Amino acid sequence: MKQILSIIAIAMVGFVAQSNAQTAKQTNVTPIKNSLSTVVKLEPINFTYDKDWLQKLNLKPSQSGFNIEQLSKVNPKLVVNQQLNYSEGKNNNKTIVVQKVDYEMLIPMLVGSIKEQQQQIDALKAELTTLKNKSAK
Repeated sequence: MKQILSIIAIAMVGFVAQSNAQTAKQTNVTPIKNSLSTVVKLEPINFTYDKDWLQKLNLKPSQSGFNIEQLSKVNPKLVVNQQLNYSEGKNNNKTIVVQKVDYEMLIPMLVGSIKEQQQQIDALKAELTTLKNKSAK
């Protein structure tokens, strides 16, 4: 009996917690256009940060990504500023702003570019089939 009451109590708490949760709805939803033209302009690179900053900010010595200056020209929405804290002696904390790629923003562009390429592939397949049928006659 105690187990049944415990299960009911847990279910009620879950229901109350769920009914108090708020939902943020998307608005102004529009498709991303020409994502392939943006993705084609991206140049993947390997890089490191200055040796001093590597130690201060505890960064990986070798990284892969994109050149931030070039990326900001291609699509400035893909660049975000990240504040990193570091210690400059005892009780002396400082902050530096590092520009980084917003990879969450990049993912929908990659998906859009794949879809655009698939449309191109499908059109080429249809054209090839048409040409094959003409030459077979």
